[in-house]
Amino acid sequence: MNLRIYPPEGRVRVSAPVRTSEAFIAKFVTSKAPWIRKQQARIAAIPPKPELAYTDGEEHTFLGEPYTLQLHQAGGRASVAFNSTDCTIQIHARDPRAEAVERLLKRAYRKELQGLLDSYIPTWEEALGVASTKIRIRSMKRKWGACRTRTADIVFNLELIKHPPICTEYVVLHELAHLIEGSHNARFKAILTEHMPNWRAVEAMLNGRKVHRAENAELLT
Repeated sequence: MNLRIYPPEGRVRVSAPVRTSEAFIAKFVTSKAPWIRKQQARIAAIPPKPELAYTDGEEHTFLGEPYTLQLHQAGGRASVAFNSTDCTIQIHARDPRAEAVERLLKRAYRKELQGLLDSYIPTWEEALGVASTKIRIRSMKRKWGACRTRTADIVFNLELIKHPPICTEYVVLHELAHLIEGSHNARFKAILTEHMPNWRAVEAMLNGRKVHRAENAELLT
């Protein structure tokens, strides 16, 4: 059985095998009540993210670092470049309106994330002895990734590109591991631990939970 708490309202979701009785599920949820309340309180304390305006000088996140948006009027073809030296996102565009800038930036984010996936997926497919059939990227509100085990079709959340690369690599491992074990049981966690011993620290960082000093040191090695 698996229990998850989803922001922003702290919604509780339980997944269980088809034949599990409602009474057993209710007992399971009741036993987790203190943990559920704790997680809901943590989620409620998270301040809402400000709406992005996609204007010059605004801060956007790329690979876990804050980058400053710099807009330039351009008469030719639009372009987006991530400059790691001064942490800026240089956007040259004819249309400076927020909607147009947002589209350009998301397109650039998608290209960068695809590059990471193209690097990580073959490596982890070989390590796990599995093969995906189709890789897609899309915006998702509640999942970092999703794997259809019957078809080996995997979807990754575009928002991953805003986090350190290790987070994307972890999600790649996580979703590919589902091609071996479909649920989040002890066997599944053992697979993650075997191939990425610090996966819990990476998952905590990805989900905005506090990472202990020792775990943070693991992430940097």
